[in-house]
Amino acid sequence: MSSEPWVKLLNLGEAERASRLSFLGIDEESRRLLRELREALTPHAQSLVDEWHRCLLARSESRDLLARGRVQEHLRTAQARYFGTLLTGPYDEAYFEERLRIGFIHERVGLEPVWYIGSYGMYQDLVRRSLTGAGHDPQVICRWLGALEKVVYLDMELALDAYFYSKNREILRANEALGQMARRLEERNVELTRQFERAQEASRAKEQFLSKVSHELRTPLSAIMGFADLMADGIDGPVNETQARSLRKIRLQGERMLAMVDQVIDAAKMAAAGIAEPLPFDPTPVLREAVAAAARAAAAKGLGFESRIAAALPRVLGDREGFALSLDHLLENAVKFTKAGSIHLAAEGSGDTVRFTVSDTGPGIPEAHRDRIFEPFYQVESGDTRAVTGLGMGLTLARQAMERMGGTLELAATGPGGSTFAIELPAR
Repeated sequence: MSSEPWVKLLNLGEAERASRLSFLGIDEESRRLLRELREALTPHAQSLVDEWHRCLLARSESRDLLARGRVQEHLRTAQARYFGTLLTGPYDEAYFEERLRIGFIHERVGLEPVWYIGSYGMYQDLVRRSLTGAGHDPQVICRWLGALEKVVYLDMELALDAYFYSKNREILRANEALGQMARRLEERNVELTRQFERAQEASRAKEQFLSKVSHELRTPLSAIMGFADLMADGIDGPVNETQARSLRKIRLQGERMLAMVDQVIDAAKMAAAGIAEPLPFDPTPVLREAVAAAARAAAAKGLGFESRIAAALPRVLGDREGFALSLDHLLENAVKFTKAGSIHLAAEGSGDTVRFTVSDTGPGIPEAHRDRIFEPFYQVESGDTRAVTGLGMGLTLARQAMERMGGTLELAATGPGGSTFAIELPAR
């Protein structure tokens, strides 16, 4: 609080202070009546203070605040002094300052206006009962209480001045703090906007780079495999069996390299892309395309392929391209790691979700590897899988694609008889 006199905190000029003192009519007659009231109450002053003190302590607002004995004694002393100054004044600037000081103390310790307004009313009621009990003339009591009421109202007004002055200062400080916070948020928003714009520029640059890399890598690989096919077909003359085997190896390794290039590009695209906003789409066309490609791949290895897609499959929430990528990687892995038997694809709605499962009759996944198969570049090394080449990114990309659209991809079951992977998307 300011080191200046308390009354000056409110910037009250001399004229306003005089107006405050005079508007209730605290004239010489009122002062005479207050002096008479003081004389009438002097024999009962101690009992009045005690009674008022007990009444204040009984109020819930002050019970916890005044629980300590030293605080109670301080309150009793302040009440006794208040009795004296209330009835005798002098009602000058010093009186103003004292009453404002009390008001500021009330506000500082957490006492609301309702507390001291009620206390003033309690004080007046105790005075009235004391005078009535002492046998004073009722008309005289009314005149005394009328003069007392003027001072009490003045005191309440000064207490409210102190209270609202403090509250206004708190509001101003809060507004200032909010203004500073708003300025910091605005600065942060500007910085985030700049970062977002830079991120968009970087994303566009990545997309352009990936597009160029995709073209530059795919073109020579396609040419290599194309010339190998032409040579195998005898375009440059007959080839013997040894040469034909070498050309088939060129073709096979070219396909493997192209698959790895596709995975690298998919991984880069996944890193560059943001979280996809889930949108409703029909999964059935995606399933048909995946079934056709997987059935051809399975037949080329002498594997069976079965699909069981529920009729009238509901629309799902997600990203169509991400779902296709995940499904293709699961089916590709199933064909790649299965030496004999068949591949199964199933799709069905269940409550609020649609579940897609890919099962195989491959070697299964050893328990030691089950927690790591979704890690980037991680490959299960065993007698059955060591001959299978690849980057080990298929499952990683499939899970990342599902998580980005709000779906899930899990290893649902595995064992010596094969593995089952399950995709779940919310039904629309």
